[in-house]
Amino acid sequence: MPNTAIVGKAHAMYGRRLKPSDWEALISCSSVAEAAAYLKSNTAYHTVLSSLSERSTHRGVLEDLLHQRLMQEVLRLSRYDFDIGEHTANYLIGQIEIDRILHAVIRINSHEDAEATEPSAYLNSHTRFDQRAVDRAVTYDQLLEALQNTHYAKLMQPFRTPDGGMKDYAGLETALLTDLYTRLYQVIDHETHGKERQALHEMFDNEIDLRNYARIFRLKSYYHVTDAQVRACLLPFGTIPKDKMEQMITAVTPSLVTSVMNSTRIGKRALQMPYDLPGNLSKQIRYWQSWKNMLYSAESSVVMLSYIFLMETELSALVNLIEGLRYGVPKAEIKRLLSPYKFG
Repeated sequence: MPNTAIVGKAHAMYGRRLKPSDWEALISCSSVAEAAAYLKSNTAYHTVLSSLSERSTHRGVLEDLLHQRLMQEVLRLSRYDFDIGEHTANYLIGQIEIDRILHAVIRINSHEDAEATEPSAYLNSHTRFDQRAVDRAVTYDQLLEALQNTHYAKLMQPFRTPDGGMKDYAGLETALLTDLYTRLYQVIDHETHGKERQALHEMFDNEIDLRNYARIFRLKSYYHVTDAQVRACLLPFGTIPKDKMEQMITAVTPSLVTSVMNSTRIGKRALQMPYDLPGNLSKQIRYWQSWKNMLYSAESSVVMLSYIFLMETELSALVNLIEGLRYGVPKAEIKRLLSPYKFG
């Protein structure tokens, strides 16, 4: 039975999103500090930025605070949905945890110094590991030690080399994401029914189909990998028929991959949209599907997840904008980085 309270609350929260005038004002800012000051004084992000000093703004701190607001709102929404609300919050937490782990792996492999800034205390209190220990790790073994009391350690152990390093970043990413989506699909299949289950499957099946397509296209375009290595990098979910997936895996050129994808259900729809890179397609489809769900769906879990996806899109755009301001990217290019989303 639809939960009208959570639907109404999600709509009210979505009404506080950034408007076109906000984006224009942010694009016109000359620095990260100026953008932070605008967000603090003129938007709903003031709830997490009220104690932030614009003069000492650090990109990582600002990003953590922006993600903190999304986490707070999701946890607030989850209280209205006793069936799947908690699982939805756990999905978001899992995303944050995996992003933090993969960021640490990239930093360690690049021999960069440990993170200099402290993670958000709020976010740290909701993750299943101490983000400070993860951020301080300078070797793969230290990272495994920081995660020793979590299920992530077991997932990551096969990617440890005998000398204590790590191998196969793509395989590690796939293993972590496969675990996340396995848990998610179990919740969908056991806790939902009928139209609600169908809508949730469509949301995640579409996303994974397009992510798998983008991975195959990228591997065929930029890397010399075997078909077996391509298969190992794909998420074992989605609706693309096995024969079509195999045709894409064994395709000898990226254009042939796209040709096969264009013959699938999701490909026929998604590939008609204008896009820069295949990797952007899953974000575009998820955004527009979520926007439609916010307008027309009465299923509380569908609306709740759609709200999360829409706000993640807003956060991604804010991060791109912050990066652009930080490195002096031309205003026109910053605006392009916010596309293809309709922030209105």
